[in-house]
Amino acid sequence: MDIKTLLNNLHEEVCCSVCKTTFTDPKQLPCLHSFCLHCLNGIQRTSGRHNIITCPECRRESRVPNSGNVKDLPTNFRINSLLDVLAIKECNTTGVKCGNCDQKSFHSLYCFQCCAFWCDDCILGHNIIRDNKEHRVLAIKDFQDQDIEDVLKRPAYCGKPGHEKKELEFYCRNCEEPICNSCVATIHDGHIKTLLEEAANERKAQAKSVIEFQKEKAQRIRNKIFQVDQSCAKIQEEIANVKRSAQQFADNAMAVIEAKREEIFNAVENQGKQ
Repeated sequence: MDIKTLLNNLHEEVCCSVCKTTFTDPKQLPCLHSFCLHCLNGIQRTSGRHNIITCPECRRESRVPNSGNVKDLPTNFRINSLLDVLAIKECNTTGVKCGNCDQKSFHSLYCFQCCAFWCDDCILGHNIIRDNKEHRVLAIKDFQDQDIEDVLKRPAYCGKPGHEKKELEFYCRNCEEPICNSCVATIHDGHIKTLLEEAANERKAQAKSVIEFQKEKAQRIRNKIFQVDQSCAKIQEEIANVKRSAQQFADNAMAVIEAKREEIFNAVENQGKQ
């Protein structure tokens, strides 16, 4: 999807299918469907099964993280990027909330390294920090299509406490989740791990295989529907032929009866005159 098409369909991309509103804290299930954290909490609360959650989209059942809290499900960083793009796009009309003071501003800036919005006052504090000297900051009014693409391509960071600045580089096959370098040596020590890019390529290949299978299945169904349609057309044609034959038979019979009636009437009239 090119950037212009994405921007035109942005609201659809960031709409949760459960609450029908813009995502808040999007979490991703193992089936790859994403929902708001509060929506998943509601589903878990009403299901009566605290360790299992059923996807509202595909109905696949997934295990809740060992903590028992759905907030520990993986964050969908792509949707978060899209939410930032939406905020950038609508800044002139709705303003953007500063990531530091929470005040909304129509003249905000965006830091590509912090992945956060800053107002004119808070950006001064951001810039005086030595570690932020190399950060790329751009006023939202100056954003071009390439800048939007850069926001979408930003790296995903770990959501574990204390790991917020650690980029997700690995994938834990035991836990089926992306992890950072710190997670490798702590939480996931002894687990089977691989590079995140390799795991992503495997998932892409699996998804492509499923898509191709479903396409073939859909084509077989379309072929069967076509055959049924043809059979239905033949049946309707036969029905029409039978109706025409019946109507013709009835018309001929009626003509014979009418002729016989006239003959009898004439004979009776003649007898009467005589």
